[in-house]
Amino acid sequence: MRISLFALIPLTGFTASLLAGESNGGYRSHALTIDEAVQIAIKQNPNILRQVQELKRNKGLVYEAQARLLPQVTASTSYTQTDPGLVSNTTGGGRTNLDLVTTQGIAFPLSSLLSSQRSATENWTVQIQVTQLLYDGGATIASRRAARINEDAAYYTLRDTIDSTVETVRTQFYQILLNKALVQVQEESVNLLQSQLEDQKSRFEAGTVPQFNVLQAQSQLQNQIPLLIQAQNNYRISMVQLAKTLGIPAGRQYSTDEPLPVAGRLTYTQIKYDLSSALITARANRPFLKAQRSNVLSSVEQVTVSASGWKPTISANIGLRQTNSPRSAQLDNTLQGWFFGFTGSWNIFDGGNTYGSVKAARASLEENKVTLDDSTRQVELDVSTAVDNLRNAQETIAASETAVQVSQEALRLSNERLAAGTGTQLDVLTQQTALTTSRSNLVTAQFNYIAAVAQFQFATGTETKYNDTFDSPDKRPLTLTNGEANKALRSRYDSPLDPCKPATTKAKKESLTPPLGKIEFSND
Repeated sequence: MRISLFALIPLTGFTASLLAGESNGGYRSHALTIDEAVQIAIKQNPNILRQVQELKRNKGLVYEAQARLLPQVTASTSYTQTDPGLVSNTTGGGRTNLDLVTTQGIAFPLSSLLSSQRSATENWTVQIQVTQLLYDGGATIASRRAARINEDAAYYTLRDTIDSTVETVRTQFYQILLNKALVQVQEESVNLLQSQLEDQKSRFEAGTVPQFNVLQAQSQLQNQIPLLIQAQNNYRISMVQLAKTLGIPAGRQYSTDEPLPVAGRLTYTQIKYDLSSALITARANRPFLKAQRSNVLSSVEQVTVSASGWKPTISANIGLRQTNSPRSAQLDNTLQGWFFGFTGSWNIFDGGNTYGSVKAARASLEENKVTLDDSTRQVELDVSTAVDNLRNAQETIAASETAVQVSQEALRLSNERLAAGTGTQLDVLTQQTALTTSRSNLVTAQFNYIAAVAQFQFATGTETKYNDTFDSPDKRPLTLTNGEANKALRSRYDSPLDPCKPATTKAKKESLTPPLGKIEFSND
């Protein structure tokens, strides 16, 4: 069974009515199917919604990181007015005794020279400047690569969150069916014990059995009723747990005995599995491992960013400027023109700050590599555990089916012996208890197999299938391809780290980080 899911989009009208619809005073208009439950979870589960925002945040960090590679255009303006006393050519606040100023034999009135100072009390400037970073030791380029790799990590984490949520929904959904089946088993047991009690009462009234038989049947019935009550309570709790995973508000859930009814039966289909091939598939498919690999690659770029502190930074700037003329008293007399230049800086000594930063970045890289190795072993453990659980559940189902058949036949024979007077009531009650236990073990084993299938598909990364599509080509960010990422990862693992030689990145044609993707949920 496959369902096409457009994940991470607002609720459709159908889903909204599915959640809010009521019928005869109940919370839902119809029982929830497993497909509907998965759809609702992908759209409303809080963990998924949080990770969607985390992906968007990392997308914003990509734009922020690559902004320094682009020209920075700034427009600025200023206006100042200064007290004339601060620009006066006189001293001591007194009057000057000079009326003329002679320059190269030409006399100028001092008042005409000082008239230009009036404009110096008011100044304005308008400027447009373009600044382009030329070189900073590779820090900005490495930062952009790290940001894109972190975006990939956020996307893979989102996929892992979706996979985990789908597994949880499937397990909780079938947990409801299990608890419902256990309620039915307990109800059948109580009904049989009730009929047994009525039969013993009739026999006692007829004088064929002692009163002890009646008391024994009544005791067995009363001991079975608490088990039925507990099964009903587990059934209600499992429905509320699923509602929480689906992100459904409480509403009137707690005012009914069946807050979230589900549709389906506790049936299973055996799957084929092989441990060795499953381990290979898990290492290649698990988004959890892909996120950890992205963290390692990001740490490699952070080493380059830290090491750039040992290198100079050079920028170029060019622009236009217009200002009032300092030699004129009129503010509308302006000077304008262009300017061009370079600025550079080189931190010759920073007290060991860059050395410490590089040392910390390399330690973080080694830490992420250890985390990746441990995560790989954890994935292998998940796969091995799922396979063991599948094998255990399959063998338990076979044994439980045989036990149910044997218990049914033993109960039939004990009833016949009791009716013929050759058996005892205790034999009947014992076989009834054995049949209840066998039925409970059978439905539990069936649930365990279904849960193990979900666990196996999650562990191998085959539970959901993703089709990386975009609304338009301009939404495809440039990032590492899978082959480039693995190649860079292997090269960094196999060769000593050189912070002066960052890993190269090629533009990929297909993105690993779609904001909205089509997801197919596989429940084969």
